[in-house]
Amino acid sequence: MKTIDQETLMRYLDGEITPSEAARIEAELATSTELQREVALFRALKEDLQQLTFDPRVLAPSVWQRVHARLTRPLGWLLMVVGAVVWVAYGTWMYTRSSIALWEKMATGAVVLGIVLLFATVLYERYRHWQVDPYKDVYR
Repeated sequence: MKTIDQETLMRYLDGEITPSEAARIEAELATSTELQREVALFRALKEDLQQLTFDPRVLAPSVWQRVHARLTRPLGWLLMVVGAVVWVAYGTWMYTRSSIALWEKMATGAVVLGIVLLFATVLYERYRHWQVDPYKDVYR
């Protein structure tokens, strides 16, 4: 029959009991193999839990990282889109003004359009998958 509960055993292992309670538990430990097994299990559990580490800096982004992300990403997208529009407009103007044959223009236009469509569909699928990804906020 066990007269010492688990909470008292944990307090014993943590050194949070009076000397008289400690003497009573040690007397019980000397006679009960079940209690010895339970204390050994709790000791191993306590050692394992004390070895765990938690670094909150890894999980929580700093304020600067959040400000940086809110400012630089939209600005980067804006500059990229404006640059791409200017680049495509200039390329189209040069493309239409060139003296190469019409079939060559159509062939290269089809290749460029195919690459752009493939790239756009891959980006769209990645974005849709990212929206429903349950692990997107999991850090290693």
